[in-house]
Amino acid sequence: MSALELVGVSKSFGARAALAEVALSVGEREFVVVLGPTGAGKTTLLRTIAGLETPDRGEVRLFGADCTHSSPAARDIALVFQNFSLYPGKTVRENLAFPLLAPGRELAAGEIGERVQWAAKLLRIERLLDRPARKLSGGEMQRVAIGRAIVRRPRLFLMDEPLTNLDAKLREELRVELRELARRLETPVVWVTHDSAEALSMADRVVALFAGRVVQVGTPRELYLRPATPAVARQLGSPPMNLVEVLRDGAVWRLPNGDAFGAAASDAPQRALLGFRPEHVRLEGGASEALVEVVEHLGPQRVVVLRWGGATVHAAVASSVDVAVHQRLRPAVAAEHCLIWPR
Repeated sequence: MSALELVGVSKSFGARAALAEVALSVGEREFVVVLGPTGAGKTTLLRTIAGLETPDRGEVRLFGADCTHSSPAARDIALVFQNFSLYPGKTVRENLAFPLLAPGRELAAGEIGERVQWAAKLLRIERLLDRPARKLSGGEMQRVAIGRAIVRRPRLFLMDEPLTNLDAKLREELRVELRELARRLETPVVWVTHDSAEALSMADRVVALFAGRVVQVGTPRELYLRPATPAVARQLGSPPMNLVEVLRDGAVWRLPNGDAFGAAASDAPQRALLGFRPEHVRLEGGASEALVEVVEHLGPQRVVVLRWGGATVHAAVASSVDVAVHQRLRPAVAAEHCLIWPR
């Protein structure tokens, strides 16, 4: 049985379709990341699952039960937003305990204290329990916000870009910690983000969402190596996949200025968009010349920006590779590393 299943879910606001026939399933211990650009419908999707929005069409099922029209409280789902949403005048302990004091819960004081201590230990914020929320750092505040969600022990976690407001180093640390936390809790997670690093590093499966539609679903590796569309290709990876317009001239692909790119199959389309990852670009052995415009030093690797036959191409090479701006090279990409989309 799936923990969550969406069947043909659509939602519009006036003339704008925020979700269009969305189909999605999440396993009972699965960590699913919904990836898409701003305006793709990610937050509307979470709000619909949580019961804060009612779909115009389709069904939302939780553990096999239709809850399309159930109240948010009846769904037993925890939703964490990108803003921390803490009570600044309350201590961390009081913020963590607050969801357990809601009408209808009727938990004993001892059990509330145990749950607060349990959540604080999991998130390594025990030392902060008596500190006012207004005196916390951004990372500490987000830990408390997540703690307020897990202390309820819900059936499903929904995470709406919870790391967006943190600095890059802290985001990287929390990605690892929260993924491990999800494994320990054995609770399904739906995490939405526009950050490909989060999708690739955290997900069991990635759902690519564009303009309210699910474009592709698969493992991070599947979406990274075989994106279904150029839009998915652009969304994943840093730098993202190179996308180059080419024309087939017999058995040769030609770049925008007419230079040869590489071999083309006889049954290939006349016009195409070729996609290939930066790490698959070799800096020598090609049929035409390219000019090095930029060299970015990124620790263990360098990203080389090339002007190649009228197109801009990124190559990712080891930091030991000797390359300089204004250098002329003959790059190449093996055919097995190229994806072809007819134009």
